[in-house]
Amino acid sequence: MLNRVLNCGWDAAYTDPVLLRRVRTAAATAYLLILVGIPFLLRAYEWHISLRMLSVTSAIVLAALGLLVMWIFRHFGMATQLVTLAVFVAGAGAIMTSGGIGTSTLGWWMLVPLLAGLLRGLGSGLGWGALVLVSIYACYWAEQHGFRFPDLTPPEHLASQQLLQALGITCAVLILVSNFLSQIGQSERQLAEHNKDLRQQVKRAEQAERDLTRALESKTRFLANMSHEMKTPLNAIVGFSRQLDKRAGGGLDERSREALQQVIKQSDGMLLLVNDLLALAQLDKGEAHNDELYALDLRDLLRRVVMALEPVAARYQLRIEMDAPESVTQSGNGDHLLQVVNSLLRHALASTRGAWVRVTLGELPQGALLQVLYPGTLAAHDRDRLFDRYNHLHSQLQRDVGLSGLAMALAYEHVTRHGGRIGVSVDEGMNQICFNLFLPS
Repeated sequence: MLNRVLNCGWDAAYTDPVLLRRVRTAAATAYLLILVGIPFLLRAYEWHISLRMLSVTSAIVLAALGLLVMWIFRHFGMATQLVTLAVFVAGAGAIMTSGGIGTSTLGWWMLVPLLAGLLRGLGSGLGWGALVLVSIYACYWAEQHGFRFPDLTPPEHLASQQLLQALGITCAVLILVSNFLSQIGQSERQLAEHNKDLRQQVKRAEQAERDLTRALESKTRFLANMSHEMKTPLNAIVGFSRQLDKRAGGGLDERSREALQQVIKQSDGMLLLVNDLLALAQLDKGEAHNDELYALDLRDLLRRVVMALEPVAARYQLRIEMDAPESVTQSGNGDHLLQVVNSLLRHALASTRGAWVRVTLGELPQGALLQVLYPGTLAAHDRDRLFDRYNHLHSQLQRDVGLSGLAMALAYEHVTRHGGRIGVSVDEGMNQICFNLFLPS
């Protein structure tokens, strides 16, 4: 029954614990004010103290209104303001009829900002505290200018009135202190629970990271092992197919010869893919040899790639235009950078919508810039896919130029490990695509 009265009809099962605790504090304060106020009101009528009758009646009415608002309308904010105002009015009446601010009755006003702060927060507590300070100063100013607040309590009843006021203030302080301590206790329990949950989440995250690391290591080892296992039979297939083509190619009919050429072609493509897959697996395992860096003449490297690809371009009536007027010396891994430039040019040859591919090489203060330009279009959502090892654009290439589906992803990894950047820009007005390869000096 007591819990129901203190909860003011609020359901403890569905009400936030913090809000319910504040409701109970406001209700307990209002009940206390009414219980303490009734004897004061009866004595005020008995002693004909009209000002005390007015102030105590107003305080009781405000406290009762606060309770009704919480019971009927479930409006906590308005109820707490009414209860706080009731305490303020009760304190004002006690000060003006019990001797002024130099008496124990000032304790009622001291409770006002504490009550408002606990129920409504820091802003409300500061606001009511400012009002209390102004009121205290007003009383002090009045006393300094000759006004005296008389103690209207009959002398023979003064001790009992002071005792009743002290009991009321003490009970109010106990209510507020218990609210404050329970709030701290609940906050500490919530903090402990959050810390416990956080520790468990950290443990789960660490375990998930370890599991992911083991899974990635297992995947990398599997890919590396499978790549090695696949290279041996593929090399045998390619080698014996070429020997068969040399020895018996002239004696085969056209259909058989085309079938043999397809075997050789597809085997070469599969071998390229396996080699790139093995290279990516080695990079993931940290077995890349980027520590084997030495000075490179990028123009000579570019010239060698262009010369090797000119027969491929001529097969599709394409031409490769090279613009590298000066030698550019750069530190790097020659095999890796050769593979990067080769992949970019092959991709351009496979994708160009025109009859040419242009490659330029220049030197910047920060490093070297190589650009591969060719006619074509590329949707914005496909640009990131160019270097994605899992979702690449290899199936959209127009020509078979001996480029594996992982070549561009491998090129991106090599450039990144050289500290460089590789990207693509599209000139929609000119319908041209440009690869930009930057290598820092």
